[in-house]
Amino acid sequence: MALLYKAVRADLRLHTIVVLLHRIGARISELLALNLADVDLLHRRFQVVGKGNKQRWCFYSQHDALFTAQQQFTERVSRLSYRTVHQHWKAAIKDIRQLIAARIHDLRHTFATERVGLIALEELRALMGHEKIQTTLRYQKVISGQAEAAAQRALETLLHLSLCH
Repeated sequence: MALLYKAVRADLRLHTIVVLLHRIGARISELLALNLADVDLLHRRFQVVGKGNKQRWCFYSQHDALFTAQQQFTERVSRLSYRTVHQHWKAAIKDIRQLIAARIHDLRHTFATERVGLIALEELRALMGHEKIQTTLRYQKVISGQAEAAAQRALETLLHLSLCH
């Protein structure tokens, strides 16, 4: 992630998009479809319409960007397109070997993976906008060190309980 943030630092708009995608778990299409009226500045959240036309809240910290672009010849201002973001994304990461295969959507996966174990799976399911918990469970990968630590904690708890009785 540090390499990615460094790669997009010079492009303020792309940097903001990357930060938001990484920190809120929205789909790029959901972010680009935002209207200013969707943003609740007081509570630092905005509502997106996800798959199946389902609405959900996304929460942010200190960003209140509106993603627009001015057309080169007509000077008309319109919603920023996925194509434009993708072009900026590719330009930003093209010289970084470790990021060549990175996709914008990978930020959504990173959001979920970083939060597994920190928040309840049902809460993560709601934040991700998943209809089925099975979709969210794909992000629950327990590494052997975590499993060993959990087993040790369970044994210590059981031992403590048996000594208390």
